[in-house]
Amino acid sequence: MSVVDTGIDFGNDDLQGNISAASTDIVLGRNQPQGDDNHGTLVAGVIAAGFNNYGTIGVAYESTILSIRADISECSDPDDTSCFRSSDLANALRYATANGARVINLSLGGEGPLGADFENALFQAISAGVVIVAAAGNEGGNSPEWPGRYASDPRFAGGIIVVGSTDSANVISSFSNRAGVSASRYLVAPGEGVITGCDGDSCWRVNGTSFAAPHVAGALALLLDAFPNLSGRDAIEILLQTAADLGPSGIDVTYGRGLLDLARAFQPVGSTSTPSASGERVQIGVEPGAHMGGAFGDALVAQPGLATIIYDSYERLFRMDMGAAWPTAPRRTFQIPMQVSSQTTRMNLTGPGGMTVNFAASADAAEPEPIGRRLELSEGPWMGHEARQEILLGVTAGPLSLNSWSGVGGARAPFRTGAGDGFAALAQADRAVRGDLSLGRVSLSAETGAGDRRLAFRPVEEDASSYARVGASFTHQQLRLNLAGGVLDERLAPLGGFLPADSAFALPSETRFASVGWAWQTAEGLQFWGEAGIGRTAMEGLMLELDGEATSSTWRLGTGGTCFGLGFGCRSLSLELSQPLRIESGSFSALLADVPAEYFDPVTFSRRTFSASPSGRQIDLALRSVHGLPDGSALNLEAVAIRNEIHRRDAPLGYAFMARWGRNF
Repeated sequence: MSVVDTGIDFGNDDLQGNISAASTDIVLGRNQPQGDDNHGTLVAGVIAAGFNNYGTIGVAYESTILSIRADISECSDPDDTSCFRSSDLANALRYATANGARVINLSLGGEGPLGADFENALFQAISAGVVIVAAAGNEGGNSPEWPGRYASDPRFAGGIIVVGSTDSANVISSFSNRAGVSASRYLVAPGEGVITGCDGDSCWRVNGTSFAAPHVAGALALLLDAFPNLSGRDAIEILLQTAADLGPSGIDVTYGRGLLDLARAFQPVGSTSTPSASGERVQIGVEPGAHMGGAFGDALVAQPGLATIIYDSYERLFRMDMGAAWPTAPRRTFQIPMQVSSQTTRMNLTGPGGMTVNFAASADAAEPEPIGRRLELSEGPWMGHEARQEILLGVTAGPLSLNSWSGVGGARAPFRTGAGDGFAALAQADRAVRGDLSLGRVSLSAETGAGDRRLAFRPVEEDASSYARVGASFTHQQLRLNLAGGVLDERLAPLGGFLPADSAFALPSETRFASVGWAWQTAEGLQFWGEAGIGRTAMEGLMLELDGEATSSTWRLGTGGTCFGLGFGCRSLSLELSQPLRIESGSFSALLADVPAEYFDPVTFSRRTFSASPSGRQIDLALRSVHGLPDGSALNLEAVAIRNEIHRRDAPLGYAFMARWGRNF
């Protein structure tokens, strides 16, 4: 890092250890690298003041300053105590380039171009890979002064960046020259109230674009040090691309590209990719709305076994926790189902031998004012404002019945058996077919369904998931027992997740499941019910797979009945305890690139294996009641307590309270 200025104080306390022994006075015959003017010292302090429990901290506090004194005192303007000749500045550029400087800070300027000799030296420096940071000037003009205005000269394209000043509110300083003709190569940085030049027991508070420029010079030094594969021009482009937009949207004649944002500059820019063992690059990107199924909880979150490397558009190397590519399922949003009036058409036909054909179609009725349907990723596909519509066609012949259903707009299949529903619902089917055979107390069923997935700003994922289920039910007096088994195929992600099929992170899976459900009502009207299910999931993706199969479980237990004796108009009261689907056992496996010890070390790969089970176990407790009111209406109340939400052990206790009032007309 070179500072071409008025020289620096080699004894400054805050710059000790950060001054190059090659620092010099470029003015021929003078040989006084430490000048009387402290401007250069103050500029250097913004860049390189040490992290030493003293004074301030420079932007690039471990950098070494190659100070080149180039000022003279014979100035044409009597108000100036120091000024610069273009020939000395040209020699300073040559000296800095010859001595290995990659960034040169020029916190100086004037009203006109600096001539052919300076321009040749500037061209040579930029051709050698050096980048120049120039102050915009303090005249409040519409465009930068020279040499900053060379940033917009195509001969030096990409090699110069010019810097204006902002105050503490990120508003351009009144004295700062604006971006003007150099808008595409112009940044702003703090230039008011800058603390620098600490020495002894005092520091300087200074204003000027001279002290905004070294903020950018220090940022360039940090980028070039952290990412040694970068060229100087690349580093400038990164700062320009990652600047915080100020003023009118986009590039403008006041703020140019915007405010220096060093934190953002140290994040990946553009597309990102990770190396694979096959030698190909795999594109990285977390799609909006993408998530794993809730059964996995936090198994992939902050998983140290998934640490690997990625490259951005500038081939910069970053360490990344790949678990972020498989986000945790969203929290459930407790919502009272909206009552939307619908129009239904029914038709029943009777054929020979007692055969009947039933047809029903329904659609949401038009509302005086549209009501936005509230949907969530964890329960159904995103449908936008698509109206709910569904159609059901059924044929019954004696003990045999066959029904076909299709629906859109969040409509849910009417086929519910009380066993295996938790698995079948994960398919989020929008079409299904079911056959039933009644044999007295025993009924047999078979069904299959499939569904598309729709998420905001993404094309429809057709046939994203499907299921097939067979079941049997047994009824005896007040007892009903249901058994079911089936297969769930998911093309995007396992157990209700969403990962776009065209991404490298899609996890096609197959789950075989079995469930048992029961319901029993006592002679006194008290009811008991429950369901338990178990699944075995096989999954294999490009970046992640399951070793063998993962076992999952879900269950619920409930009881309820009438509650007239409790008062408050209570009609019914129920209590249910449940565990949402959870992975109980299984291991993930991933073959990923290792994080190298040194930046340019060869890329190696290792296989990481870790548990697919989440850290916690979600348990839900729900209390529901229905109360009749004197006017004939009814009030439905529900209270839910949630332990270890989304199976995260560190999740706080969750709760929800809901109430719904309605009456029939």
